[in-house]
Amino acid sequence: MEFAALDPKGHDRKSFDCGVPALNEYLQRYANQDLKRSLTRIYVLADGPSIIGYYSISAHSVRRDNLPADIQAGPYEDIPFLLLGRLAVDRRWQGQGYGDALIVHAFHTTRKAASQIGILGMIVEAKDEKAAAFYEGFGFRRLTGTPRRLVLPTTAMNLL
Repeated sequence: MEFAALDPKGHDRKSFDCGVPALNEYLQRYANQDLKRSLTRIYVLADGPSIIGYYSISAHSVRRDNLPADIQAGPYEDIPFLLLGRLAVDRRWQGQGYGDALIVHAFHTTRKAASQIGILGMIVEAKDEKAAAFYEGFGFRRLTGTPRRLVLPTTAMNLL
């Protein structure tokens, strides 16, 4: 098993099933288009061509007013972040820690980007309360005004 950038021709997207139709459909039908347009980057944890799980990550910004008060955002109105757009594990692999491995890899990707460009951390939009609880377990905190949008500064990622 290894992490890699999604190879639309080399990775088997059609057989991926995480149990959430929207996440399956994104990987199977739209991921390649987003890659071609440079709208996102998609990383997979794969065993050969078989995709165990994936996540997408892209540029994003958040209004300073929506951040928790203790997150140092400077005087700027819009603060740069990376957006963890999607994260999913195939049903055959769920419950074995692969979701944790994906998020830790996403943290590594974010810290690497932060060493080269200015970003404050990562934002995620949880699909439901179960997903929000998963992210909160890694230290993410909810933004004001958006109940399932959560934030984690890069400084908190260094502790993991």
